Amino acid sequence: MIEIIPTPQEQLLKDIAAFLNKAKIPYMITGSLSVIRYGRIRASHDIDFILEAPTSEDKRIKEVFQQLPRKEFVVDPIQVQYAVTDTTQFNVFHLPTALKLDFWILKNTPFDKERFKRRKELSVYGTKIAFSSPEDTILKKLLWYEDSKIEKHLIDAAFVYQIQEKNLDKKYLLTWSKNHKTQKLLSELADINLDLYY
Repeated sequence: MIEIIPTPQEQLLKDIAAFLNKAKIPYMITGSLSVIRYGRIRASHDIDFILEAPTSEDKRIKEVFQQLPRKEFVVDPIQVQYAVTDTTQFNVFHLPTALKLDFWILKNTPFDKERFKRRKELSVYGTKIAFSSPEDTILKKLLWYEDSKIEKHLIDAAFVYQIQEKNLDKKYLLTWSKNHKTQKLLSELADINLDLYY
């Protein structure tokens, strides 16, 4: 039997997921790695996490991230605490791989609370890791596209939609796309010719 060895990015993902589990910080993976899991294989130079971190835990979260090995990770504890207090985002850099870890603090909005509740546990080389659901990956990518007009986000959404179409909760997608005013974009995903983007 051939042993499949995780890539450095996959190993880092497993290590950080284990680190967050041990620290009892609820999380989910979103962004490009979520797209890769449900849709297309593409290059990614960062890993996006959503953390459930109440403002009252700002000092604890700061102390937790200071426990990452200094020889491998660049962490700004002030940025960590500020992100938790202000419900924003902080970065951690992994020196051996030159990968950036983006940690987004879960906002107290109906959509953020709902998508976090719907996160899925997927197996990555024998490790259970929490990912954003395919529906919420699509909805968030449509929001990013609406905001930035960067085509990559729309194509990411189309890949996840077309590959996962039979398993998607279409009612959920329609409800939230109406709420976000991205319903027209959602209706176009099935017709995008993805052969041009492989």
